Amino acid sequence: MKIVLFVLLLFPTLLQAHHKSADDILKELENAKNDSARVVLINSLSEGFFLTDNKKVREHALIAEQLATKLKFPAGKAQALNLIGYSYLIAGEYDQAFKYYHQALKLGEHIGETVVVAKGHLNLGVVYRDLKDPDRAIQHYQKSLEYARKTNDSLAISKVYNSLGNICEDAGSYQKALGLFRKAATIQEKVDDKRYLGISLHNIGYVHINLGQPEKGLPYLFQSLRIHDEINNDMIKIATLGSIAELYEATGRSREALKYAKQSYAMALKSASGKKIAASAKLLQKLYRARNDYEQAYKYLSVFQEHNEILNQESQKKVVAEVAIKYETHKKELENKTLKAESEKQELKLRHQQMKIISGGALLIVLLILTLLFYVNKQNLKIANQKLQEANNQMQLQNKEINRQKEEISAQSVMLRRQNEQLEKDNSFKNKVFSIISHDLRSPFISITGFINLLQVKPLTSDEIKPVFEIFGQEINLITNMINNLLFWSKAQLTGDKLNLELTDLYFQAENNIELVTAEANKKDIRIINDILDDSIILTDKERLNFIIRNLLVNAVKFTPKGGEIRLRVEEQSHTITLFVDDNGLGIPDKNFAKLFTGQRFSTLGTSKEKGTGLGLLLCKELMESLHGQIAVESTEGLGSSFSLIMPKMAAEALPEVKDVSMYA
Repeated sequence: MKIVLFVLLLFPTLLQAHHKSADDILKELENAKNDSARVVLINSLSEGFFLTDNKKVREHALIAEQLATKLKFPAGKAQALNLIGYSYLIAGEYDQAFKYYHQALKLGEHIGETVVVAKGHLNLGVVYRDLKDPDRAIQHYQKSLEYARKTNDSLAISKVYNSLGNICEDAGSYQKALGLFRKAATIQEKVDDKRYLGISLHNIGYVHINLGQPEKGLPYLFQSLRIHDEINNDMIKIATLGSIAELYEATGRSREALKYAKQSYAMALKSASGKKIAASAKLLQKLYRARNDYEQAYKYLSVFQEHNEILNQESQKKVVAEVAIKYETHKKELENKTLKAESEKQELKLRHQQMKIISGGALLIVLLILTLLFYVNKQNLKIANQKLQEANNQMQLQNKEINRQKEEISAQSVMLRRQNEQLEKDNSFKNKVFSIISHDLRSPFISITGFINLLQVKPLTSDEIKPVFEIFGQEINLITNMINNLLFWSKAQLTGDKLNLELTDLYFQAENNIELVTAEANKKDIRIINDILDDSIILTDKERLNFIIRNLLVNAVKFTPKGGEIRLRVEEQSHTITLFVDDNGLGIPDKNFAKLFTGQRFSTLGTSKEKGTGLGLLLCKELMESLHGQIAVESTEGLGSSFSLIMPKMAAEALPEVKDVSMYA
């Protein structure tokens, strides 16, 4: 039993009607502020019976239409007309349905409401499809789809897909119909519209009987039936029960088929819809005839013929054709009036242009006379203008010279300001560095002096001397590291922004620095893993980058416990390349995290009591900024740290002038 997607104009009250009882709406009617609100509420009352009582739909819609006509309320009238048309469509009275749907469409076109026009074309398409006129149905569906897309109305688009699927199914294009039904269901699931989703699931299920797969169609029909029960959609439920009966019959389950066909017929009688009674009776006649029960088959055939004759589709087609002809005639009259108005407009435009030409000619004559007068005066003023021009040229030369001098002064001012800013920055950094150096150099020298005095006072055995010299070594390494950092910083300060840029392979650069710290790492059984790909190339100053990587590796070895691991890796982005130095060491306490890369004095002992200077990271930050890069860190106390060097990748135009560019060795 095929199902037709009965469509009416959706208004905001449609969804509300499913949640409000008739009593609630009647109470609102009593308190309505004006007649326009009453029209809307009466339409809502009509929609409240949309799924259960077709007669009450029409009764209330007629009242709303009369009141809206009296009030000259076109939106409310269009809504009522569509509801009346729907009630006739359900009853199978297509001529009456067409008449009211057509009035609603004309009203929508008159007031320029795109949504009303879209729904009107869709409703008329449904009527033409039921009257077996697919060509006109498709024309109206396509117009409806065009208007629905203009307003981005997803639900309206899904309903057009469903209707086009019905046309394809009628034409025997079952796979195409199935695709359209599924597209409609997908949209309806997305917008959470259960009423139309139930219809789409019905269509998907039923088309499987034509695909020769009735068993696959049954789950969709039962899912549709559950939705109809949930929202009390008795009108569509009649067709769904009939379709389930047909699919059961196709699978050879005759008892179930007869059971659901009888349920469909009982509900059709209750609905008083001649169309639905005829369809349900025809199905029962078919099932009883297949069982050779000719008495019952004849009974239901009589019911079918009785209601089918009442419907009399041929006479209804004539009425629909007459209304359609009147509509087309009216449209042509409007087009003729429009063409006539356009012709008159063009004639007026032509006259206006003629007047403009005449006026222009007169104006041209006046201009010629004025031109002669101006020519005489111009000759008299020419000599005076030449003298003024010479004076003006001289003044411009003087202004150019003044502007040039201003530009030179401005440029010198900018240069001096930059130099002052750089001097202030360098002086501030120098103070920070020497503050650290003055503290950290004094401490190791005091320790060394104390040990020397101890040796002079008291002779020590070789076993006693060994730990002393180990401490000496640590203090000397600390002093050496600090002096190296200081010397490198001094060199960087002297060269300023003059970078020696080279194409650098980060893998080999990392390997060279790993070799420098391998001895210290071996003392603590620390593995250093180079996971950098050998094609990671960057344009940078090798010496400055070496200093940064070396400092980060020294720090990682210092704070990684025995048997730990340090890993170097690279991540590339479109414009940057990031070098990571990861360890599983002590991590950085929260209290020290904010002090990193600043001049605040702090230094933490390593896992083997190694001392630090507090200077390395400060220099690393300054050097990374000179390379137009950034240094960052992520750390969890007790789990380790990950320092990252974020650098521009192969972007020479973003850096200062390249002094020396050569391929890496």
